[in-house]
Amino acid sequence: MSHLNEKAESYSPDSVRKKQKLKNILTTIGESLDSYFKTQIFETTGEKPSLISIKEVNSIEKGTSKSKVHFVTYYLNTDIGEQSINLVVKFSADEVRYNKEISNYDVISKTTEKFPGIYIPEIIYKSHQNRCIIYEGITGKSFRETKLDKNFKHQLAGQTLSAIHGTETNKFVIEPYKKLILYLLSTLSDTILESEILELMLPSFLSLEKSLGSTLIYGDFHQGNLLFSSDVTSVGSEIIEEFPPKIKVYIIDPEFIMPGRDRAEDIGIFFAKPLIKEFQKYSTFDETKKDINAFLKGYNFALSKMGADFVLQDLYSEGLTINFHIASYILYDISEKIENKKSKLEDEDMQIKIKLLKQILNDKLVE
Repeated sequence: MSHLNEKAESYSPDSVRKKQKLKNILTTIGESLDSYFKTQIFETTGEKPSLISIKEVNSIEKGTSKSKVHFVTYYLNTDIGEQSINLVVKFSADEVRYNKEISNYDVISKTTEKFPGIYIPEIIYKSHQNRCIIYEGITGKSFRETKLDKNFKHQLAGQTLSAIHGTETNKFVIEPYKKLILYLLSTLSDTILESEILELMLPSFLSLEKSLGSTLIYGDFHQGNLLFSSDVTSVGSEIIEEFPPKIKVYIIDPEFIMPGRDRAEDIGIFFAKPLIKEFQKYSTFDETKKDINAFLKGYNFALSKMGADFVLQDLYSEGLTINFHIASYILYDISEKIENKKSKLEDEDMQIKIKLLKQILNDKLVE
């Protein structure tokens, strides 16, 4: 029934008006990209058109309620025949987010220089008025859509994050993590549970204090922000161990980059949702553990190719903190649902997540 309601809502007058407004904005933007379109067509066909007009604009929306990412295809009429161009269009929720993403792009755009094969799409258009940023089009498959072997794509994801993090090692201040956890625990209004979870997290705080894992993190490194250039399915040694890699990996949406944070935080964000889904369905997270280990293989491979004399595990003398960050993600989800009165602590789904949170903190996720 909910599916039917969603479908009906998509055809409501308000929804139709919004779609038409977006289409009008994208068409207006497209008209200002005449030179870019001509250049792209020339690179693809070897012919440069003199005349271009927009025939149709199709858009697929992805993202949160605050900031939207649209994968847009412009269908063009030209004097050398019909053509199509793909672009990624980001509408920021407010001016602060817009300015931050522009600034973050400047910081992260040099990633390719550190590790060939990892690409940050180029910004080709900015509109302060519409808080709109357009990135060059990407031809490829999402992390979920690609037919690459599961191990291979997790290794490639690990390489991508490693290239973003780089090879510098630093200590960092852990107070922000402590303050966040204490706040989240306070929203549970259950002192016994709060004490139990805090005790389980104490070893992670010790590991963070002794860690050299501080770096510039992506902040929103999840599967939806990765795209692969092809569906190569040859054996792993041909894909993973060849340098530079055969497959291009694109990372999009650099809105939440933060300096001086724990490397493992990005890894925790990447695996939190898959781990939760696996546990809810099978009461285990064995498959996600395998994926994490494949991810770390790729991460450490990239470190070695960038000249590092260490692997990720070396930076955490008291143990990696991936489980801490996944547990923090779950705790945040529980806290948010309680504060927004969407769920109660005694609800079945909340109890399952609390059980999972405790199990993760007691488990060694990395072999």
